Amino acid sequence: MFERIAVFGVGAIGSVIGAYLTKSGHDPLLIDTWADHVDVMNDRGLRVTAVGDEFTTNVRAIHFGDMAMTGSFDLIFLAMKSYDSVWSANLLKNYLNPGGVIVSAQNGVNDDTIASVVGYSNVIGLVITIGAGIYDPGHVQRTSVLNRPAFTLGELNGIKTARIECLSGIMDNVGPSKVTTNLWGERWAKLATNCMSNSLAALTGLGSADIRQEPGVVDQYIKIGSEVVNVGTQMGLQVEPINGIPADLYNKALTDQVVMEEVKTRLAEGASQLGDGRPSMAQDLMKGRKTEIQYLNGYAVSTGLGMGVGAPVNERMTQLIQRMEQGLLEPAVGNINYLEF
Repeated sequence: MFERIAVFGVGAIGSVIGAYLTKSGHDPLLIDTWADHVDVMNDRGLRVTAVGDEFTTNVRAIHFGDMAMTGSFDLIFLAMKSYDSVWSANLLKNYLNPGGVIVSAQNGVNDDTIASVVGYSNVIGLVITIGAGIYDPGHVQRTSVLNRPAFTLGELNGIKTARIECLSGIMDNVGPSKVTTNLWGERWAKLATNCMSNSLAALTGLGSADIRQEPGVVDQYIKIGSEVVNVGTQMGLQVEPINGIPADLYNKALTDQVVMEEVKTRLAEGASQLGDGRPSMAQDLMKGRKTEIQYLNGYAVSTGLGMGVGAPVNERMTQLIQRMEQGLLEPAVGNINYLEF
């Protein structure tokens, strides 16, 4: 069903997907804008360092400017930043075989945006729960443990289809995968995770595990999550568990100290599966790149405003990360105090 596969955007997540699919014999074409990364992958292979696993695999990689010579594909993973979704979708629609699909392997809620360009039947959602980082060309680090749930796949219409089951089997080669009939509830749960983890790691300079355990930081973590859950619930979504914790507990924790301690304990227990990695927003700031803050915390704020639901901590966080992008604020644990009202 999915014979010709491409990965468009070979950053941390795209590299992990591309490496493991290549290793398992699927032979995807890796397409990226980072020329040095493409050159190293072609010259030396793509090296993966993971907890309990390390290998180098010979991948096929090209610069996206050479796509005119590639032909078309049955399956394309779109793993670019959220702010690149529109132009990427407009480019990729020209490289889809009849019946081909684009899979949004991104942080933000971009499925509708991509579908408006390529057609709703040509899009599949992929919710990613692995951690990864890339700092040097040709070398990606998979920071979460290998047996941690990695992917949740869903059709935009919530129907279980043969192609979803087929794709889930392919993704099992990368990490444990499952199919959902509640893509939007899964997406919103992942949005909450990103709003909490990405922004707080960027703001404080702490890693993925530490932000779940640092006093004061974890309290804001839960407040941010509570606001995102409120917006999703108002939309009519059944928000799936966030970090393995029922979504409603993030709200209850703010008024019930017993629940607060339960949530903190469960977050700390889950931190052991995250390794020493940094979320992508923290990596972007380290590299001097634009972040996805408007497509994460900013997205939750703007969506809530449209329904009269406020998200003040997420709004303040959006403003702080924008200041960091401008070089007006440096990462520091003490920055957490800026979120106090």
